[in-house]
Amino acid sequence: MLQPRPESKTALFSSVQYRQLRTAADESSSWSEVFRAVIVLVTAFAFVVWTSVVMADGATIATTKDFRIEARAEAGTIERLDDMVIVRSSDESTEPWSIQMQTSPMPSSVKAGEAFSLSFSARCVEGPNDQFIEQPVGTLNVHMAKNDPYVPITATNGFRSIEVPANWQDYVICLAADRDFDGDQIYASIQMATQRQVIELRSVRLASLGSLPEDQWPVAPLHYVPASESWHAEARRRIAQHRQTDLTVRVVNAFGKPIVNASVDIQQQRHAYAFGTFVGDAPIGDTDDATRFRETTEAWFNRVTLPRYWADWGTDQPVGLVRADATAEWAYQAGFELKNHVLLYSKYIPDRVKALKSDPVAFRREIELAISETLRRTRTLNAAVWDGLNELRDGTLIGDVLGFPYHARVFNLASEAQPDAIWFLNEYGILTGGSQRASNLTTFVDHARTIRRDGGNIEGLGVQGHFQTNLISMPEVWSILDQLAEEGLPIEITEFDIDSRDEETQAIFTRDFLTAIFAHPATTGITTWGFWQGDMWRPNGAMMRTDWSLKPNGLTWRDLTLDQWWTRETLRTDSAGTIKLRAFLGEHQIRAAAGGYIRLANVSLTEPTTITLRVGTWDTDVKDQGSVLK
Repeated sequence: MLQPRPESKTALFSSVQYRQLRTAADESSSWSEVFRAVIVLVTAFAFVVWTSVVMADGATIATTKDFRIEARAEAGTIERLDDMVIVRSSDESTEPWSIQMQTSPMPSSVKAGEAFSLSFSARCVEGPNDQFIEQPVGTLNVHMAKNDPYVPITATNGFRSIEVPANWQDYVICLAADRDFDGDQIYASIQMATQRQVIELRSVRLASLGSLPEDQWPVAPLHYVPASESWHAEARRRIAQHRQTDLTVRVVNAFGKPIVNASVDIQQQRHAYAFGTFVGDAPIGDTDDATRFRETTEAWFNRVTLPRYWADWGTDQPVGLVRADATAEWAYQAGFELKNHVLLYSKYIPDRVKALKSDPVAFRREIELAISETLRRTRTLNAAVWDGLNELRDGTLIGDVLGFPYHARVFNLASEAQPDAIWFLNEYGILTGGSQRASNLTTFVDHARTIRRDGGNIEGLGVQGHFQTNLISMPEVWSILDQLAEEGLPIEITEFDIDSRDEETQAIFTRDFLTAIFAHPATTGITTWGFWQGDMWRPNGAMMRTDWSLKPNGLTWRDLTLDQWWTRETLRTDSAGTIKLRAFLGEHQIRAAAGGYIRLANVSLTEPTTITLRVGTWDTDVKDQGSVLK
């Protein structure tokens, strides 16, 4: 059962009420007065208990018996047995809503900021065959929205896809309206015709949380079994093999003689591996938070993913274009490695261009004008990486109008204009798709192979990682990456976050997932989809709160990328005047000190490296380093 957050509990009764009770008991000679005082206390206690329950769990709108159950004949069956609902979905179902539980539209209006929770328990009795999953795993979708036209209760997160394991698990989905809705519009639904499966649900409850602040909403724990110590041992071995190399430093005096006991300090300056973040408009703001954002980005990351969306709200309008250019200029001048997202994305094509879909010639002309202008405006940024195309699995507009082979032309136009960039095909649902992961992976690989067979210059595979409830085991992560690696292209995790208020499990999963990705030899980078709660698509996925305090997952990211996987050593030379160590790949500064003098060198480690530093001293054996010049 979900429990209220500790900070949402209230004292059982106030100090004033307590004093009233004590005064009545002390001063009264009548049992009736004491009795009345006890009634005051009991009433206060009951009120607080009621308030605590309502605040934590909300006021009930509908329970299992109040939901309509619907199933199309070809999709399967749904039946209700008291508080339990049993769903049998067939292979024939094509739409998740072909089997669903749904409330009637709420008669009252819904105001912006009003919150709701949908809670239930579920288990999967039978699931599809999946090469990655040993036990049956089901999936279902949760919506709160209006129809005709469909509008989710919140534009960024009004829909959740949930993975259902074989054992009973409790779930709670909390959503808040981001606008006003009239009465008889908003409904809640659980859609279960997502695949062949048998799912059981019980204790379904929709509740209103009113204007309760988000930090007081009920919290359901993420379901994740941490990676084993044996797995972590193997990951450490792989990291040592693939992310470190041998560094030998030889220190000699002015005459080339080796110096014994010289001090050698190695300080890493930058990773070779891309640890990046997506940024919105925050870097170009003129506020204290914007300043803090810029400083933190420079301290934590070596790559920035820049927004460049050709959409009505993006670069198709002057304001969006100027903001995209300004953000890119900041990142370039700050010295980041740059990635642009995205050259072409079917879901974000301007409406004026979508209207041309019945005229392929005009549609193509607009597409290629936009591609040409985008590549021209970004040419001098020297971007290292681009997402060329995004989400082809369900973003089909370009292929529908111009044919799938046109995607190859997009990559070729891009690589001809910016040949030094690495051009990626980006897709979602490969790691986060629950029981659909296998089929999503197959589709992604098929798309990449087809585009390459058509002559398209795909140079990398981008795999998104927007996790919610569908967490994945680390052996499964490696299995998927192994299959992608067979394509012979670099792989990057392009959009990582975990949308949850379960901060403890969020941090544990962050630790394991980062380790899995860094340890796999086919990967070249990972990008978090933001880090500060004030500039996040899904704010609960942030690593820093709006007040800039670090969340546990932020501490984990910093510890791994800037401490555990970071070379920081001070050593003494041996009898041959050398030191040897395993160092992480990347940029390092080396400082040798002997006889009161120092010598500095910068080295880029990509392979085993030996460097000799000649120090301006006669000494060959340094006994005391206390007088070394700074």
